[in-house]
Amino acid sequence: MKTRLLSLKIILAILLILPLFPAGPARAGLTATPFPDVDSAKYSWAVQSITFMAQSGVLQGYPDGTFKPGRYVNKEEWAVMVYRLFDKYRPSLRSDALNYSRPSYADVPPSHWAYREISDTFVAVGDMTVTARSGKPLFNPEYAFTRWDLAMMLYGLYGIDGGPESTNVCGDMNRFKDITTRLFNTENELESFRSKDNRYNSELPPGTIYPILFLKEADGTCGANYDDYSALAAGALIEMNKTGILTADAAGKFYPSAKLTRAEAVTVLHRILDHLKTRGVLGNYSSINPTGILRPVPMPAPKPGEAAEGPGPFDRDLQRDGEFNTIVYPNGKKYMRLELTSKDAADLYLYMNGDIAFLRQEELPRYIQVDRVSQIGIKSQSRNPEKRSPLAAYPATLKVTFYDEIPSTGTGTGTGTGTGTGKPGKDNGGQTGGITAPPGAAAVQDLRSQGEISQTFAPNGSKYMNVNLVSQDKVDVYVQLGTGTAFLKQEELPAKVNVQGMSSVTVRTQSRNPEKRTSQQTYNAYLYVTFSN
Repeated sequence: MKTRLLSLKIILAILLILPLFPAGPARAGLTATPFPDVDSAKYSWAVQSITFMAQSGVLQGYPDGTFKPGRYVNKEEWAVMVYRLFDKYRPSLRSDALNYSRPSYADVPPSHWAYREISDTFVAVGDMTVTARSGKPLFNPEYAFTRWDLAMMLYGLYGIDGGPESTNVCGDMNRFKDITTRLFNTENELESFRSKDNRYNSELPPGTIYPILFLKEADGTCGANYDDYSALAAGALIEMNKTGILTADAAGKFYPSAKLTRAEAVTVLHRILDHLKTRGVLGNYSSINPTGILRPVPMPAPKPGEAAEGPGPFDRDLQRDGEFNTIVYPNGKKYMRLELTSKDAADLYLYMNGDIAFLRQEELPRYIQVDRVSQIGIKSQSRNPEKRSPLAAYPATLKVTFYDEIPSTGTGTGTGTGTGTGKPGKDNGGQTGGITAPPGAAAVQDLRSQGEISQTFAPNGSKYMNVNLVSQDKVDVYVQLGTGTAFLKQEELPAKVNVQGMSSVTVRTQSRNPEKRTSQQTYNAYLYVTFSN
């Protein structure tokens, strides 16, 4: 099988300290925890792990004596637990041939409460949740992990190995029913797709799940080693499932977007201990007494609704609680309405099928067509958090509603005027109908014979781009920006898009029902683009 060297160096880094407290002799099981808010019935699968970690000094709980098992765990909390769990592996403190050095994250200054734990255990991180701003790496300490994030991190940083390398990656990946993959016949096709989805744009917020890309080999097999991200993701999912650390359920669902709760995080750490003990290498990482490690109890897969914070609306203090970071499920609905109110300005990123849409708060409320996606990630991004007063509250409310059809009143799809006055003609199911297309179109194309429109424009310092489209049948528009891709339904046009500070913007069309077109007809589309301040 043809292979290609990965440019991504997956460096084993991370791993923490179990403060030299042996766990004691093995017992039949641990059935009670020192935390009053851990319901032994509800968290029966986690009680043993929570108690074991508490007795080992890894967990200390909150000042009020609670553990908060259902709260999502973030990266700084994970780093502290990991730091207390593995005391024999401090890669940033080593001066051997690996030449590790203590990392410097712009958002983890020496005054940060978990600075030592993060700096001592995360080095040269092959962690996909590390981003950048103005060229400086960001650890994103308050970011809440998803199962996908954790699988990739455990595989890349801990070097979790479940045995011989898979010789049938595509076949092994078939067991995961909720992981998006794409198979390509040529490297050019794969590269064309990969170059458009921003998977290597470190300036974007963490949390996006991109499709795993496979390339068909001459012998009929397929490989993932033609894309670094895909190789890491496929290897992570296969090995996590094989070792039992993070697994798919009986129906083959991995729930990649489900966030990890504190109870689940502790159980995962317990599983890692057990795995290292089974491999006979625990002594290389931790001073814990191997005979004191009880086998972890099987952890149930999350229910689909547990990947989100409930049905909403979502309320939080952006100063105290951090940004919104949630998953919602259309459940067959066609449209999603978004509305965000906040004390100071904040915008939204949407993650759908590998596409990223950026919505400024001024564009909200807005309807988004979602009938072709199973789940949607929503993240907020405050514009000027550095200007906030540390003593003030900054409340925000995110409202998400799904509809089969856009209500006839109060559509709330945003404002703005385009350059053309023509409207799409009546939808005749793909038949040619009369349309009125005013002069001045930036592009005119027969979508059936010439394909979709894709054209790049230079704003030249303008603040807004005005977009309109007149077409024979239903066609929507994607606007590819430096910050992501905005999706505009044709019914929302004309629309105004903020392009301030961007050197180029690409506009492309996407026909809704090209399969209904007839070969005898033309399907002209007229794209209008102007810029204004």
